[in-house]
Amino acid sequence: MKARGRSSSSGVDLHGKKILLIVTGGIAAYKSAHLVRLLVRSGGEVRVVLTASASEFVTPLTFEVLSGNPVPAGLFAPRSEPGVRHVELATWAQRILVAPATADFLAKAAHGLADDLASTVLLAARCPVILAPAMNEGMWQNPAVRRNIDVLRGDGKHFIEPGSGALACGESGSGRMAEPEEIVRTLLSSFEPGDLAGVRFLISAGRTEEDIDPVRYLSNRSSGRMGFALAAEAKRRGAHITLVHGPVDVEPPDVDACTRVRNAARMKAALSKAFPRCNVLIMAAAVADFTPVTRADAKIRRVEGNLSLELKPTPDILAILGARKKKEQVVVGFALETGGGGRFANEKARRKACDYLVLNRVGERTGFSVETNQISVFKDGRKVLATGIVSKEEAAAAIIGQLAADVRLRRMKR
Repeated sequence: MKARGRSSSSGVDLHGKKILLIVTGGIAAYKSAHLVRLLVRSGGEVRVVLTASASEFVTPLTFEVLSGNPVPAGLFAPRSEPGVRHVELATWAQRILVAPATADFLAKAAHGLADDLASTVLLAARCPVILAPAMNEGMWQNPAVRRNIDVLRGDGKHFIEPGSGALACGESGSGRMAEPEEIVRTLLSSFEPGDLAGVRFLISAGRTEEDIDPVRYLSNRSSGRMGFALAAEAKRRGAHITLVHGPVDVEPPDVDACTRVRNAARMKAALSKAFPRCNVLIMAAAVADFTPVTRADAKIRRVEGNLSLELKPTPDILAILGARKKKEQVVVGFALETGGGGRFANEKARRKACDYLVLNRVGERTGFSVETNQISVFKDGRKVLATGIVSKEEAAAAIIGQLAADVRLRRMKR
């Protein structure tokens, strides 16, 4: 049977797109029925594969009715036509979507196990694979699960991060499968080249930690949210993203390449290596300005009286890379100020050869460790963009939108 495709009133159009949905065994499987409905309404042709445990939550008949296509009973189920079912499904699909993706299925996928139709199809896939995890918060944060996700990302799989809220176990926290509407939007964007397709971004995020002794370090309150929001927004618009980040408080977005570092010296090395291949550098990391002249080999003991700590400047990464930039490269710096800071922002942009300088202010709802920000963007000595207090995602959209309009980036796009 053919899927009964219709255009969505929301403007989402998947007409002619072939989508294979794999549903695994979690309570969020009930959302997958609504997801199929949205995909079909958006014009997609949808086929569904259920794991054995998923069938305990939602019946195959439900998905057959909603998709307009039969749901295969399993890897070895009888069929009326010859062929290898898992290969046929894998080659038919233009996108494979796993929603929900349980911890068990992520583990199987990360290790290349293939003992049922769903895992075998995934192993034979030649198209992009998008996974929407759903599980208890303890499972989501478990180191084994995080390792499996890192492996899958390294293999080129894409993730739609789960949200936070009430969970089926009665607890509240992260691990809720993304809502079907968000999944459809992500799927749609995967088919669109985006207005930044072909542009290579290098983005730094998070803080650095400079060791004093084995148990203490100098750092700041940067959470990584702003840099990660910039990476996610540029990726959504089609850019190739290389992310270098220090310690952070939030999960990194799904990008093309990601390197974690800890201190300023390591961040300088990672960024310097990647910089020649990028078109745009966004230096959103809050790099410590100073590091101890010497690091104590043992914990410094408490003594009577004052303790003096001799510090030296860390490498000025933005200035170093700004001095190396080629004519066609675009460099974006960040400055954090407690006051107005406009004159300082322009002076910093000039000293460090920045094409753009983003000024964000420290306040009760802006700056570090909060989910909102208030920014101003300067170019050629004048303010070209300013926001009120907005979410960091909205601020990132405004910054990336400003960059997308730059004539140099328009020339880079395919």
